[in-house]
Amino acid sequence: MNDFNEFDNVQKFSTENTQVQAAPVQPVRPAKKHKGATVKVMALIAAVAVVGGGAGFGGAYIAGKSMNSAVVSNGNDHVNSSNHISPVNSDNTNSTPTLNELQQNVVGVTPNHNVSDDVEYNSDGTYMYTRDLVKAVQDSIVYIEVFVNSRGKKTLYGSASGIIISKDGYIVTNHHVVEDVDSFTVKVNNTDPKTGISESETYDAELIGADEDTDLAVLKINASDLPAAVLGDSNQLHLGDDVIAIGNPLGLETSISKGVVSGLNRQISDSARGLSSIQTDAGINSGNSGGALFNMYGEVVGVVNSKYVYDYAESLGFAITINEARDVIDDLITKGYVSGRAVLGISYNAINEYTASFRGMTAGLLVAEINRDMAVAKSGLVVGDTIIEIDGEYVFDDDGTTTTISEILAGKKPGETITVTVARADSLGRVKKIDIEIELSEYVGN
Repeated sequence: MNDFNEFDNVQKFSTENTQVQAAPVQPVRPAKKHKGATVKVMALIAAVAVVGGGAGFGGAYIAGKSMNSAVVSNGNDHVNSSNHISPVNSDNTNSTPTLNELQQNVVGVTPNHNVSDDVEYNSDGTYMYTRDLVKAVQDSIVYIEVFVNSRGKKTLYGSASGIIISKDGYIVTNHHVVEDVDSFTVKVNNTDPKTGISESETYDAELIGADEDTDLAVLKINASDLPAAVLGDSNQLHLGDDVIAIGNPLGLETSISKGVVSGLNRQISDSARGLSSIQTDAGINSGNSGGALFNMYGEVVGVVNSKYVYDYAESLGFAITINEARDVIDDLITKGYVSGRAVLGISYNAINEYTASFRGMTAGLLVAEINRDMAVAKSGLVVGDTIIEIDGEYVFDDDGTTTTISEILAGKKPGETITVTVARADSLGRVKKIDIEIELSEYVGN
């Protein structure tokens, strides 16, 4: 244990179950060219077999149609129907019409594509068209690159997303994006709404504050008049509401995915102080971390931070609710940490029943270090004590699972007093229980 933060004992997301890490930059490799029509046909047949499964005739019929459509005429091969053969003049000049000529007499349902330059809204004030919403908000999402210092060199470590929340350069992203990295750059886009042409500028960013429990962080760039996003009200969301996710998955900048609100008030964090999340089926991938989930008013209702990765499930993405994130973001900007959190002020090692019996110890939380700048230093607790109970609550559940101190202290405030029951051995090795009154201090970050 290298510090006095008992939050370090909170279990992190398993990378097998969730996607929470900033994605390393990986090149998108071009698809290999297929050699002839047979490869394409076989790939389609394979896809039908997998997707169709027991489709029976349906699958066979589609595959058969695919085989017919892939027949290529060359040499002395013949196509069954002359209707599919373009006429050839007697002088052997190919008179096959061009695509433009073929399209001249083709009339669609809306041949003129009368799209107004004016933004259209529904009766409830939401954007009628997703494209108009995207045009309005896309530049409020930034592309973040993170770097580590390796052997004296600045090395690109990964990329992610962020949300501009103020015109003067405050940007919200995830804690796991900025964790264990040394520097950051932020690319801000300025897109012409008529032409779609985008110009960008890259800034060095300063880390203002980060909070592991809520997976939120705030960066700051030295800029002005930026396209800040409007923060909405996530409490107004309903199941089935349309939402838009904008971010930079796998380094693909300003990628848009659309879905619905699949679930509300999901608790996906193991942390006792974790915030609730919005579940969505909008596409969420590595690099979307720190991006925004927008409602159809063009307001940010969530900060995208994770997805479940599981063999038997898909389209399970999550975003931290913006209403709960507001207070955390405000504290990170004004204080650099989240205020009002109680902390005991120790580092410890959890000793379970098996280890305790094997080593002749007492099961509990073995105190390894005490922060001398906190109130606990004056309480009488000493290194080597084993905490058994806190306010009468055992630190081990009935199944032997450790209850972290942060879980026990959730809801308590700095300045409150708790009773800690410890097992302490005397000079002769005799163990006795002692109750110690300890005033809680305020957690001010790592």
